[in-house]
Amino acid sequence: MNDRFNQVLKRSGLSMYAVSRMSGVPYTTVNEIHNKKIDINQCASGTLFRLASALNVKPDEIINPIRYMDGTTGRYQGITYTWSYDNGSQITFQYDGKQVTLNTGRDYNIPGRNRIYNQCAEWMIQDYIDEEKWQKEAERILAGRKQ
Repeated sequence: MNDRFNQVLKRSGLSMYAVSRMSGVPYTTVNEIHNKKIDINQCASGTLFRLASALNVKPDEIINPIRYMDGTTGRYQGITYTWSYDNGSQITFQYDGKQVTLNTGRDYNIPGRNRIYNQCAEWMIQDYIDEEKWQKEAERILAGRKQ
C-alpha cells in the first residue's frame, strides 16, 4: 500500500517535512501515508493534488493502483462470470459443474472499457467451451477404438 507514493517521494530526494511544507499537507498526514497508516486512495482529492504538485508529478502517479474490473460481473450464453485480479486480470465462472478460472495474461485496468472487457470474457469462455467439447469428443472416439 502506498508504494507508488513512497517511490516518488524517494526519487524526489525530498524529506517528508519538505513535502509537507511545500504542499501545505500536515506533516502527520504525510508521515502516516508514508508509513502506510493511511491509504492514500482514501485521502481527499485536494490532499492528493497538493502532494502531487509538491512532488512534481500527476496525482495518478502517487495513488495505489485501482482495479476497476475487480468484482464486476457479466453474462455470456447463460454463464455468469466475475472479473477479479490476482497477478493479472482473470474471469471465474461455473461450467459443467465445476468452477473455472481463466487468466487473461494481461492487466486490464482501464475504466470505461467494459465493452472491450466483456468481448474478451466472451472469447475466453467460448474458447473454453469449445476446448471442453473437443476434449469430450476425442475421449469418446478413443474409447470407441479400444473396444
